[in-house]
Amino acid sequence: MKKLFFLLMVGTSAIAYSQVGINTTSPQGALDVVSNTGAFIPPRMTTAQRNAIVLPPSGAVIYNTTTSSLEFNYGIPASPTWKTPVTSTVASSNIVLAGGSSSSAGPTNASPTDGAGYYEFTFTLPSAAKCKLDLYPTGWSDKVTGVGTDLYIDNLITSVASVVTTSTSPQNMHVVVPYSYVTPSNLASGTHTVRVKASSISKIDGSDRITYSYLCWN
Repeated sequence: MKKLFFLLMVGTSAIAYSQVGINTTSPQGALDVVSNTGAFIPPRMTTAQRNAIVLPPSGAVIYNTTTSSLEFNYGIPASPTWKTPVTSTVASSNIVLAGGSSSSAGPTNASPTDGAGYYEFTFTLPSAAKCKLDLYPTGWSDKVTGVGTDLYIDNLITSVASVVTTSTSPQNMHVVVPYSYVTPSNLASGTHTVRVKASSISKIDGSDRITYSYLCWN
């Protein structure tokens, strides 16, 4: 009976201490710190002291006083990789260019009959980069066939050609054809031309306008 009682006590203690709570009697995890007056402070050390840690486990966290940043070990103990929470295990992105239209811009060749109207703008990359374009052009149609546009970059049509607002639209009304496009690969450094043309079912005339923005990174 004494042996059974001892085993029950050991088992109960193991369960009781499998979760540790600070300022709480009902911890929700292995360690549950509850406070509305203080902060959690991880170990603070320099980069040299951090590098001297022997086999730091994956997920280890410190505050680096050399760089003034919180750091996690995203690597393994034998090969630690210390990064801040805003980075990832892949190379971080570097924004090289951002811009857009501060006000709506009008089209070129704005003909109400031949559908040859288009919007065009350029941007210059200081280095090769991928780009995200957010476009808000308007167009119209004299038929209830929908309103669409085609996107060209450096005179090459993109994979989002003939973006249409809806399958049908009211006749002779100007509607916005909004969409975003991310280049599938890096654009080379230098100047690039973006052209938004009226699709085969649409027209762009002098009453139409576009606003746009772009963000490029490598």
